Amino acid sequence: MIKRLVFGVAAGAAALAPSSALAGPYVNPELNVGAGFDDGISGGSLELHGGYSFANGAYVQVGPALMFTTSDSEFEISGKAGQSWGPAYGEVSFMTGDELSIGFKAGAKWEF
Repeated sequence: MIKRLVFGVAAGAAALAPSSALAGPYVNPELNVGAGFDDGISGGSLELHGGYSFANGAYVQVGPALMFTTSDSEFEISGKAGQSWGPAYGEVSFMTGDELSIGFKAGAKWEF
């Protein structure tokens, strides 16, 4: 009886735990679109990443990215790697193309 109760509580806690706390593979499709008040939609990217999250809050992901404007499109490779520490997080990203571009992001997220 006690074993069942402990197992049931543990299974319930695992089911209610945030998915970011669980390690494993994932997919991350992401659409980014640029728009302005004068020009309207100017272009964007559709990234189809596959990745892996680690139990310590780190993650890596990579995949194809369809870059598009109102008149052209091309495929590139993009990826991201990041880490979270409590409410703080940091991320490094890259995109291939005519030149390799690299981006950095840092921030914090508090949940209520």
